[in-house]
Amino acid sequence: MSGERLAGKVAIVTGGGRGLGRAMVLGLAAAGARVVTTASREAAEVEAVAREAGSDRVIPMLANVAREEDCARVVSGARDRFGRVDILVNNAGRGMKYVSQRFLTEPTRFWETDPDVWRMVIDTNVNGPFLMARAAAPVMIAAGRGRIVNISMNHATMRPCDGAASRPMGRPRRRWNPKRSSGLRILRAQASR
Repeated sequence: MSGERLAGKVAIVTGGGRGLGRAMVLGLAAAGARVVTTASREAAEVEAVAREAGSDRVIPMLANVAREEDCARVVSGARDRFGRVDILVNNAGRGMKYVSQRFLTEPTRFWETDPDVWRMVIDTNVNGPFLMARAAAPVMIAAGRGRIVNISMNHATMRPCDGAASRPMGRPRRRWNPKRSSGLRILRAQASR
């Protein structure tokens, strides 16, 4: 995207400090949108992205999508600053590295996962998009327009495990991922409304 295709539009991108989130923030800003972007732990990441965008189009915020009050604060901050919210990109996520540092080479057995880690991943990856959409939807409905984009996973967790060829009939073993189906089902239900 380039130019001003999104001039006048306001976007919120959660998890905008690195990876896909960073690329989406920079792309939306380059296309003319004003962007509010969040990080849950390190403000420096989203502050660096705002500087990289090179204008006042990107507003960094520290917010945890697993907290209802943070989600409301992000949406009200975007609306108060820019007068509207047109796009919500639910990108924030906690990856499998929290479950196991070796998840790419050694499949994780779910029964060995710490319940607190499970709750953290689910709170961020499943409840977070719900809470952000819940905060943004009334603003979008009142305006008569809006788009919610949900990012579900990354390429690394979709690849087959090493040794897939040695499995019966050559079928790859899927990595266990605590957000795989529940998050997608909830997001599909939101989209149908």
